Amino acid sequence: MMDRLYRLSSLTGLFHAAVLIVAWSTFGPAIASWADAVDFPGAVAQALRNNAGLSAAGYEWTAARKEAQAARGNYLPKLTFEERFVRTNIPAEAFAIKLNEERLLPSDFADVRNFNQTPPINDYLTSFTLEQPIFAPRAYLGYEMARREASATGLDVSRKKEETVFQVLTAYLSVLTAKEIVRVAEQGLSDAREHHRIAEVMEKAGMGLASDVLRAKVFLASAESGKVTAESRLALARTALGLAIGKEGGARVDASAPVPSLPETGTLEERIAAVRANRFDLRAFSLRLANAETNVTLRKSDYLPTIGAMGAYQIDGQDGIFSPDNRTWKVGVGLTWNLFDGLRREAEVAKASAERGKAREHYRGAEDFAVFQVTQAYLLLEEAARRVEIARAAVASAEEGTRLVRSRYENQLARMIDLLDAQTAQNGARADLVGAENDLQQSRAQLAHTSGTLLSWALPESEGTQGKGRRR
Repeated sequence: MMDRLYRLSSLTGLFHAAVLIVAWSTFGPAIASWADAVDFPGAVAQALRNNAGLSAAGYEWTAARKEAQAARGNYLPKLTFEERFVRTNIPAEAFAIKLNEERLLPSDFADVRNFNQTPPINDYLTSFTLEQPIFAPRAYLGYEMARREASATGLDVSRKKEETVFQVLTAYLSVLTAKEIVRVAEQGLSDAREHHRIAEVMEKAGMGLASDVLRAKVFLASAESGKVTAESRLALARTALGLAIGKEGGARVDASAPVPSLPETGTLEERIAAVRANRFDLRAFSLRLANAETNVTLRKSDYLPTIGAMGAYQIDGQDGIFSPDNRTWKVGVGLTWNLFDGLRREAEVAKASAERGKAREHYRGAEDFAVFQVTQAYLLLEEAARRVEIARAAVASAEEGTRLVRSRYENQLARMIDLLDAQTAQNGARADLVGAENDLQQSRAQLAHTSGTLLSWALPESEGTQGKGRRR
């Protein structure tokens, strides 16, 4: 009974494996052929061109710079041109228009009805007005804050670039790891075929059991299934890489070359000491903290007067703009001083002071969290390096153990199940080594990202604060 169940489970496993193999033979080569190949610098270049989030950040930076230019205009000269046409019989306005047009005559004073019942009169008025702030601290401080915010937004773009590079690097390493897992699966499949061949040879020679052949067949089917799974995950990793570099329509992209050597690890103290200078997001945060400080000064500037100068040139004509009757001008200096506004200024200053305190605490928290991230990445890197050493030693031991058990089986000193157990351990050790090596590379990338050195490594020629939006 048990033998029948074992044979039935073996046949079921072989059936499922055969279905997977047929499916892969039909669709697998087509999936593989869909993938374009790119090296890491090429992947980064495509991502920086195509990434939608980075493009949006570039547009935001452009808007911030234009906002700073607009704020600068608040303390630059302002020239206004105005053209108006008026027709009226309102006595006071008609009198003023006649006066401006120099059409007021002595006969107009002969009869009071000339003022009380004035006939309609036309006026074509052309004017140029120039205004220049002389003392306007609010305008100057507003420009300083807008300019600083534009610089902070540029640093945000650089951080977004670094995050994009990190996403590409993670996806690229995942493709390389998936390819290594496929290679390990192929090695396991090759070993399983060899074990099956040995079992058949031993059975034909009368020195082996039919159950050993069946066990080897099931193991072979499992190895074939594992290879199909590994190749499917490779296709998914290629799709993720295509997404990271901005490919549309779920395109698959293959990694064509190894990743260049990542930055040197250095010491944890060096990483922590440099994190404030290297992290673009912390630098942007410090600029916004400075803006919070300036905002307090800006609110206090409302206690000061505003002084400005102005000049105007005016042309009046009754018949049209090209037949002027009179030209006039005026110049002057004005002072505006808000002496009391219901204690609104005091409330605004207190509010700005509270916002400054909030910004300081957020900045302190961001610095502490950045140090924690660097420390965590550094410790994970050390752990990953030790795990790689252990995994390499385990692979060497597993390979030697499998070789010895296979030799003993060929000499009828071991069972097939012992050989398959040894092979399973060897396959697991190989997979663990691939995973450990991937974790090591990922940990190095994470350390560079949290330290703020990843962008300078991937784009050594980049200035770090350049980012323009791309129309899609």
